[in-house]
Amino acid sequence: MQQILRILCALAILPCCSQGPAGARGTSVGVALDAQPPDASDDSALADSGPTVPSYKAISGGSSSDVWAVGTSGTIMHYDGRTWTASTSGVTEDLTGVQETAPDDVWVSGNAGSILHWDGVSWATSSQVAGTQLLAVWASGPTNVWAVGIDLDSGGGYSYGYVRNWNGSTWNDADVPVATSLWEVWGSAPDDIWMVGDNTSGTGVVIRGGGTPDNPFDTLDYSGASLRGVWGTGPNDVWVAPYEGPIGHWDGNVWASAAMPAPSGALLGIGGSATNDVWAVGLTGEALHYDGQTWSPSATMTSSVLWSVWSTGPGDAWVAGGDGTLIHWNGASWSP
Repeated sequence: MQQILRILCALAILPCCSQGPAGARGTSVGVALDAQPPDASDDSALADSGPTVPSYKAISGGSSSDVWAVGTSGTIMHYDGRTWTASTSGVTEDLTGVQETAPDDVWVSGNAGSILHWDGVSWATSSQVAGTQLLAVWASGPTNVWAVGIDLDSGGGYSYGYVRNWNGSTWNDADVPVATSLWEVWGSAPDDIWMVGDNTSGTGVVIRGGGTPDNPFDTLDYSGASLRGVWGTGPNDVWVAPYEGPIGHWDGNVWASAAMPAPSGALLGIGGSATNDVWAVGLTGEALHYDGQTWSPSATMTSSVLWSVWSTGPGDAWVAGGDGTLIHWNGASWSP
């Protein structure tokens, strides 16, 4: 296990990282690599579906009547339990992640380095860092926000994983030189943050910690394929979605590969509501469900790329994807 704290200066917590105003760039603490790592920003799955129909990249919410979906060209949609309504984001970049902690506290990440905040009335840009591509955001509250992605300008012609954190008063950031990209962030608690993506050898990387001297970020001993999603019910029940191969599960001690049908395409997102209600989605309309014992395919009736899944319970799950896809699971079937 490699202690990331020593490389990252505790990742947005210790004074060696920047504490400047919104948009300020932290000191790069990356190290030179022997060879240029693969650049996850070139992933073909990032291609937009077209200029008129949005590709929804992320979905999340606070309840079954309070759901947010974000996507290409600054698209933000809100579901109130009856209808989807467009919300003005104020940006044109592709939006990649969304997390709600309260009806007046919603965070969105963008692939041009922006982080947007909803205060219950309107959206505003809270942070923007040029040369970065944010791919996901997670928050436990208004004073604990984490965004991850890629530093496209880390020096030496390399791309590094990138993390930006809001502590309630300042934005702080750091490069993650053990990774070429970080695709998803999730927390089992405010001080137990998980980040997944690609490491410098082109396989998967899992980073976990709280970013403090007493709880530093470490790499967890994961040896599988590149990762695109992470979600769990607690620190000893965490699932990771690989770009290729079987889903991985952490039980608090070891990683295990889930017994499951072979995916027809890459998996891009994972989420659920309980230990016996987990969904994974991906390319070609792929959806798999775990009932606590078995992973099984679920027919979504679409072949579009599915990026993200969010659920409040066994009979209430939402999936966001390409070609304007926003579909709902009612416990028996999927429908728009």
